[in-house]
Amino acid sequence: MKKLLLIMLFALLLAACGTKETSDDVNNVPGNNSDNVTQGSPEVKPEVKEEKITLYKSDENAENTVPFEENFVSGEEELVPFIFSKVNEHDVELLDYTMENEDKNLVLNLGDDIYTIQGSAGATMFVETLARSYFENLPEVQEVTFLYKGSDEPILDHMNIGLPYKREDFDM
Repeated sequence: MKKLLLIMLFALLLAACGTKETSDDVNNVPGNNSDNVTQGSPEVKPEVKEEKITLYKSDENAENTVPFEENFVSGEEELVPFIFSKVNEHDVELLDYTMENEDKNLVLNLGDDIYTIQGSAGATMFVETLARSYFENLPEVQEVTFLYKGSDEPILDHMNIGLPYKREDFDM
């Protein structure tokens, strides 16, 4: 009788172990395994906030800059390329940009289409609308510098390439 009881106990123990293995097999199905869940803090996402910002465009005669408002959703898009895309009235491409000198100098690297800017009035409006828009919305920026494909070589006689435009040049 002891042998029979011992065998039944041993069989019960093995049956219980088998059930555990079956349970593990179910949990090892990809996407169904709680053991592979990484614990920790969730990914920190920047706060998304919509705000109105003031930008500048040229007037109908391309003689002066006039302010206008635009909605900007911070956390979804970077401010520098956003401003460039909203203010740029030419087909000039922003290749990239950098903030230098402790974020006091914004350097905009422009592409080949810079040659679409015609004459001194066109260049003045291109520069003024962008510079005023950046100075208005980036209070730490004191200078805006334009480069042509990474070079500061002057390529246009009516626009400073490689030389900074300063905040005080625009009474800002």
